[in-house]
Amino acid sequence: MAKYRKTTYLKCHTVNQKSLKILIIEDDEDDAFYIKDILKEGLGEPVPLIDHYSSIGSSLKQLNPFNYDLAMFDYRLGEINGIQLLRNIREQGCDIPIILFTGQGDQEVAVEAMKAGATDYLTKGKLSTESVTQSIRYALGLQKEAELRKQAEEKLKKSHVDLTLAHRELQTSMDKLKTAQNQILRSEKLAGIGRMVAGVCHEILNPLNIISGHSQSLRMERNKDGELCDDLDSIMEEIQRITKIISSLLKFSRKGNMELVKSDIRIELDSVLSLVEKEMQMDGIQIVKSFHSDILPVYIDTDGIRQVLLNIINNAKFAMHGGGIFTVSAETLTPDASWSFYQDKNFSKPSPKNIIRLKFSDTGMGIRAEDIEKIFEPFFTTKPEEKGTGLGLSVSYSIIEKHGGRLEVESQLGVGTTIIVDLPCNELLN
Repeated sequence: MAKYRKTTYLKCHTVNQKSLKILIIEDDEDDAFYIKDILKEGLGEPVPLIDHYSSIGSSLKQLNPFNYDLAMFDYRLGEINGIQLLRNIREQGCDIPIILFTGQGDQEVAVEAMKAGATDYLTKGKLSTESVTQSIRYALGLQKEAELRKQAEEKLKKSHVDLTLAHRELQTSMDKLKTAQNQILRSEKLAGIGRMVAGVCHEILNPLNIISGHSQSLRMERNKDGELCDDLDSIMEEIQRITKIISSLLKFSRKGNMELVKSDIRIELDSVLSLVEKEMQMDGIQIVKSFHSDILPVYIDTDGIRQVLLNIINNAKFAMHGGGIFTVSAETLTPDASWSFYQDKNFSKPSPKNIIRLKFSDTGMGIRAEDIEKIFEPFFTTKPEEKGTGLGLSVSYSIIEKHGGRLEVESQLGVGTTIIVDLPCNELLN
């Protein structure tokens, strides 16, 4: 039976064609000689490479346990006992199999050794070729299992990391998809409203013109009645307000009448900024411009784009009442995946190779998170009723959409707002 066990180990060992490097620490020379003979007989070919130390106390710092495949040492070593040596090796992070030799009846020592990290223990009085070989095979087997387990854990950790990254990428893609879908729904909603208001506006204008005409006639006839004139003036102001709203609605609903020309967007920005620059400076607002030199030309309806720019700038001016910094930038970019999805769904056109991105950032009051999704809806406004109709961004969104572009808003309450306008650098739209 002993011969079978020995032969089985030899077959497992010789497959590697590598000599085991074994460290022996034993202060009894006779015992050390006996253990070496057992190892050479039990392990067979290739012959193990054995280093023997009779005393380790003074050589402990020079000892490198990482150079060995296996360690075997006695519990009683003089200056330092086997448990202390065992702990020292484990504290270095060395996980080689370690077999401890104990004396007859040293069961408490054996238990302590196993707790300290020993792989196995052998009673010195019962050493034999069979027991030593079996212990070594057991120790190496445990080490192999530990290595396989460690590899499996590393693979599992890597898989977890890969899965986490994949989940983040998926979440990012889902967020982009949701943004694009929201843009499409918003566009469809605005288109529906546009079709409806086009007819309603014309129906309102007819009676409104009649009311305006009668009010003006009455004002001229009764110009000496101060109280009545005040009332008529108030009526005329409200009529003008209604007319302004209807005019904005008609611009919002108008699908055609765009005259696209090849333009440098920087010239358009400078032109619109020049109209409000002095007024903004008087309000304590500093304008910072950052226009990249590689800006490509775009095909735009200049009147429509200027209206968009003026709406955005006026909103920023209102938000920074009391002063602030207004930053305008323009650069050429390569569109991302969300742009492609948005373009394909809305315009049945391939995504352009390049886009012009305009950014308008203010240091104003910001917009509440719950209001961000509403700001493109007609008649929604965060301004006082007398300060805005709630149509500026709706009209701007519609104009940018007609250009095959997109308009987005980022804002943080109390920090400021950034408006992003993307315009495609492509040929004339059909």
